[in-house]
Amino acid sequence: MALWSPQLGQKGSSFGNIPSPAHNRFSPQKVSKSWHSSGVDMESNGNLLDGTILASLESLENNNVTSHLIYHYASQIFNGLSPGPKSDKLSYEKGLEEAKTIPVISVKDSKVKRKIYDLAFETLKYQALLEDVLMDSGFYSYDASAGENHSMIMVILCDMVYRKFAKRSRRQPETCIPYVQEVEDDMLRYNTKLNAALARNRIKYQAASIENLLPAAVREREKCGSQLPCFAWINQLCISVQDAVEELQEEGFRLVSSVDRMVEHHSFVIDHHCANVLMFPASAREEIQESELVRSAKLILQDKTCCLGPHSVKAMLNEGDDIIHTNVGNGWTTAHLATLTNQDNTTIYAFGIKDDEHLEMLEARMGKLRIHNVKFIREDFLLVQPEDKKYKGVKVMMVTPRDSRSGIINPVEYILQEGEDPSILRELSQEGQDLDRIDELALEHMDLLKHALKFYRVQAVVYATTSIMKEENENVVAKSAEFTNGKMSTKNNPYRPVPPVLPLTPHDFEVQNSGKFLRMEPSNVMGGCFVAILSREDEAMSASDVLARAAAKGLCELPDSKEDGDKKKRKGKGQAANKKSRQPKTLAQKVELPKEPKLGKKKPVRTASAMFAHHFNRKESKMSTMARSQCNVPEALNNQPRGVPLTHATIIRIQDKVEVTPMHKKVINHPKPFL
Repeated sequence: MALWSPQLGQKGSSFGNIPSPAHNRFSPQKVSKSWHSSGVDMESNGNLLDGTILASLESLENNNVTSHLIYHYASQIFNGLSPGPKSDKLSYEKGLEEAKTIPVISVKDSKVKRKIYDLAFETLKYQALLEDVLMDSGFYSYDASAGENHSMIMVILCDMVYRKFAKRSRRQPETCIPYVQEVEDDMLRYNTKLNAALARNRIKYQAASIENLLPAAVREREKCGSQLPCFAWINQLCISVQDAVEELQEEGFRLVSSVDRMVEHHSFVIDHHCANVLMFPASAREEIQESELVRSAKLILQDKTCCLGPHSVKAMLNEGDDIIHTNVGNGWTTAHLATLTNQDNTTIYAFGIKDDEHLEMLEARMGKLRIHNVKFIREDFLLVQPEDKKYKGVKVMMVTPRDSRSGIINPVEYILQEGEDPSILRELSQEGQDLDRIDELALEHMDLLKHALKFYRVQAVVYATTSIMKEENENVVAKSAEFTNGKMSTKNNPYRPVPPVLPLTPHDFEVQNSGKFLRMEPSNVMGGCFVAILSREDEAMSASDVLARAAAKGLCELPDSKEDGDKKKRKGKGQAANKKSRQPKTLAQKVELPKEPKLGKKKPVRTASAMFAHHFNRKESKMSTMARSQCNVPEALNNQPRGVPLTHATIIRIQDKVEVTPMHKKVINHPKPFL
């Protein structure tokens, strides 16, 4: 069972047998009294706990012991994200589904956060199964409804399945949350029936493991997510790529040439799409997180799906061009883009500031990364006037909307690295996507992209998502470009999609359905994403021209087409000089001048007098040498066909000029020249 076990810190699949005491129901109203009587301060929303509990939690986590605080936060997340009962046998009490909120987790330790999100995510994935187990075991009577403690019961049951229904060990005195302890004790007394109900469910569906009870799409996503490498980009303002590689090698890591060779724990590879991105095995994630390179902000952990956008923007920039980023988020993508640009000549305007706390965090992060060319804008991007002179230097935009994240295959790591809203756990725990929500997101993306295309000074807009839904990707780009080209004054240079200028291999071109966009499907190497570029390039510049320009910069390799191969075969040996790179035509070369007439050998043409004379004179006659010279008869006419006489009536005409001699005049003026 590929599930996380908070207690064991590993994965398990079997189930134990522990005696089952009587079931005892309890009331959650005891919670507040227990907390206040123990001297622990708890806020009114029940989501945040004081620093004393957190300090105790950290000491327990060092010994790999599950704390009640993980149960507390995981149940709060599950309660906020659960779509309602999935089992037909279970119903919720009235008002239980109202006013659901996702808690703000105050825990700073990333390991603790990971366990909280892992437990909540697994509970969401197996919600239907866990609810059936609660009903079949008799823990919930058939005439009862799930009460306020249902979320806590669900996460504890999920943890019990992970640790094979064994009692959770306590190596040190653990800080207990009274209502959590009460629920846990109640379920431990009932664990034999719970275990038996789970076994009956597996037998019913002939499932070798509970993983086989998940939908196929969820299983495949989970399989890829467990193998997903750890990605990190190099902050080139602090260290060069070469120095970073050497420092990793000094720490015991070995650079390999391809992903296929990255089988060892201490191995890494330089990504072939992004030259400053490194890829490590999934098993080395924790070691990389604790490395000096990461602590000193020389190496930034971020999913590769977020790195393709900045590199696409870089390829479209000229010296001194400014950039607008529509959604700064946690700042990592904006920071990555800033490290790829000139700190002195390029300014990045970042939108999407939520509040003062968000702004302070972003400014501190940029300062730590030594970035000083990013300006944070509090104004809503949709309210910015395209004619604002403040942004007159902006030539490229990067639009990164808040999409469905349907291409993400490891949502927990994505939440921790990107500071993402935990709500993506709900969508990714299900087999399909909510189409109504996708349509709403697509409309938001379209409004954002349409507004970006209104900036008449902008030459290119990079649209990047982590979604694999066509409604959010190709449809949004096509409709936005069509609307802008039809409504705005861009008829001379309309927006049109051009291929992302990235160092793509021939294999990347083969797997793409269209050369206009870059689409990456989820796999065990990287998550799914989409990148499109809308450019105002001259229509005369085709897609092949854009790729040729990228190849000239050394950013991509052009695949040899079959047509090119056939042309090479038809070329002679004398055209070997054409192997040199062709320079673009100048204006003078593009203008076709009239061709000068060729000054070749004049070709004589016989008139009707010479061609049809045999119809009137069947006697063969010969001209003397003197007569030939007087008539200016070329030697080419010596070999005349039999029956065609060469007489004084023969008129010789030249193509470019007809020359009439005195002898010809006599013949022409003769009343009967052919008799």
